[in-house]
Formats: sequence, structure tokens, C-alpha cells
Amino acid sequence: MIGITIGFAVLYYLMSFETTVIRVSTEEGRDGGENFLDYLYFSGVTILSVGYGDLVPVGYARFFALLEAAIGFLLPTAYFVRAINGQSDNPPDIKEGQGNYSDKRSKDEEDERKTEEADD
Repeated sequence: MIGITIGFAVLYYLMSFETTVIRVSTEEGRDGGENFLDYLYFSGVTILSVGYGDLVPVGYARFFALLEAAIGFLLPTAYFVRAINGQSDNPPDIKEGQGNYSDKRSKDEEDERKTEEADD
């Protein structure tokens, strides 16, 4: 997540050389990107879906901000879904003597069956 945040901050910073990328959300609407830290801040609040509203994207940066917010929402979701599914895919190894009562009962029934077969 940190790498994605920094990557998008670099993208916004590079885009700022050609056009205004972020503006301060006031009536004056002055440019908000004075240095790289402004773009890093904007990228951080975007990927975390905090969106304080003090800086707003302008022009093509709106598309990239939307993309970054989607990644920030979907990536952790996919991680947790995979982690939860991973737990159910690998059941713990149950060794003899660690099973529940039904495991013991089936073993006792098998022993009785073997004893009966031996008696015949």
C-alpha cells in the first residue's frame, strides 16, 4: 500500500509539470501542489479513502484519483478474503487421539468388527 501511495504521488507530481493537478478546496481555488509532499499527502488520503476535501483533483488527475481510491478499497478486501479462504482450505492435521468422540466411537466399532471376524 505504501508503494502504491508513493507511486501515485510521483504520477501526480509528474503530471503537475504540464497542468494543474490538485487545487485547494476554497472559493479562490488556488493550486494545491506546491511540493512533492502535497502530492504525497493527497495520494495518502485518496488511497485510504479518507478524502478530507481540502485538496481536490483537477482534470486527468480525477481519473487517477478514482483508480487509486478503488485500489485502496479493493486490495485490502482481496487480502482478507484470501486470508479467510486460506484458513478453510488447509484443515489442521488431526492425529490419533486428538479427534472428537465420534472419531473414538468409529475406532471402537472397527475394533469390535475385527474381533468378531477373528472369532468367526
